[in-house]
Amino acid sequence: MYCSNCGGLVPDGQYTCPNCGAYVGSTGQTYNAPNQNMQQGYYQNNMQNNSFNNAGQMYQNNIQYTQQGVQPELGMKWFKFVIYFQLFFSALVNIINGFRISTGLHYGVTSRQLDYIYNHFDGLKMLDVCIGICIVVLGVLALITRFMLSGYKKCGPSMYIGLLIANIVIGFIYIAAFYFIVSSVSPDVSISGDTFITLVTNLTLLVLNIIYFKKRKHLFVN
Repeated sequence: MYCSNCGGLVPDGQYTCPNCGAYVGSTGQTYNAPNQNMQQGYYQNNMQNNSFNNAGQMYQNNIQYTQQGVQPELGMKWFKFVIYFQLFFSALVNIINGFRISTGLHYGVTSRQLDYIYNHFDGLKMLDVCIGICIVVLGVLALITRFMLSGYKKCGPSMYIGLLIANIVIGFIYIAAFYFIVSSVSPDVSISGDTFITLVTNLTLLVLNIIYFKKRKHLFVN
């Protein structure tokens, strides 16, 4: 028989509706098939109940994951941004900047003026060449790190964090060595502002990615 309140099916011998709890009468009482409105109410109630049940199940699953030490599913949008854009962009920028620094193009002067700068500041050309080569190497390592992360290699997150640290260390070394070389001759000479922007950007990325990949280290098992 069917419930006159919600239209749900009530098993024979049951006095109350298992869906809405309404009293349906004695065991011998029967009802005609529910009309369209009753069916609609029945389906709506079922959908609401299913929604509550699903939400409760997700909550119970999260509690169970926490108790068992298993991480629940986490968002991976930042991970996709890193492997599909940030590391490719970083590799391109490092290779270009490394070439520009090693050849002195980052000063934005003519070749005659560049020769004067290098002759005027002893050791500056050697610094630019060494730092430029290091930055190009970091660009190549960025591509390798990208494929380690995309393949969920166990060493992927560590390589990425190490790459960011290396960029920061080289940036600090370049700034310190540059001012050490030029300050004794021309204290008014300053380094390009792009170097400081890159340094701050890498510091920010380092902090964010240490937190991010620490929560997802269980994903990198290959």
